[in-house]
Amino acid sequence: MKILLVPLALMCQQAIHGKRFNSLVGPYVAYGELFYSCAPNNTTLPWNWYLRASHFNPYKPKELQLVTGNVTGVNVPIDDSCWSRVIVDLWANNQWKENAFIINFKKGACRALVDYMPGFYEQFFKMQMMQETKGRCILRPGVYKVNNTPVDWTFPSVPIVPYGRYRFRLSIGKAENVYGCVVAEARTVPKP
Repeated sequence: MKILLVPLALMCQQAIHGKRFNSLVGPYVAYGELFYSCAPNNTTLPWNWYLRASHFNPYKPKELQLVTGNVTGVNVPIDDSCWSRVIVDLWANNQWKENAFIINFKKGACRALVDYMPGFYEQFFKMQMMQETKGRCILRPGVYKVNNTPVDWTFPSVPIVPYGRYRFRLSIGKAENVYGCVVAEARTVPKP
C-alpha cells in the first residue's frame, strides 16, 4: 500500500505543499553578453555594429541593459527589398551546436527588424525612420549612436524559448550580396 502512495502523491501536485519543478522552456528574459561582426573572410561589409552592453543583474531581471556603441551603414540602404537570415546556435555540452534554429526572411529585412526586435529598433532607428522615410521602412546609410541607452531585448514573435546560452548570427543582403553580418551572444533566463 505504501508503494502506491508515492506515485499517487507525485501525480496529484495540488496535494503537495512544496516547490514545483522548474520547466526548461517558457517565458523568458533575454540579455546580451557579447556583440561582434561575422563578415566572411575578414572582409569589410557596408553595415556593422559596434556595441557593448552593461552586465545583467539576475537579482533585478526587469532592469534593462544599458547599451553603448553604434550601428554604422555605408553606401547601401537596407529596405524591404533586402533579405535577412537569423541563424541561432545553442551552447550545450561545452560547445556550440550550430544551426539549432534557422529563420529566413526572403523579403522585408527592414520590416522584420521592426517586428522581431522592436526594442533594438526603437533605440537605434525610430527617430530617423519617422523623419526621413514617410511611412516606408528603409534604413539609410549613416551612423546610429547610443550612449548608456536602455534596450529592451524582447522578441514578441517568439514568446517562449528553451532557457540557455545562444549565439545569434544576423545576415542581411540583397540577391547574392551580403550587406551586413553581426553576432550577439546572449542568454535567456525565466521571466520573473
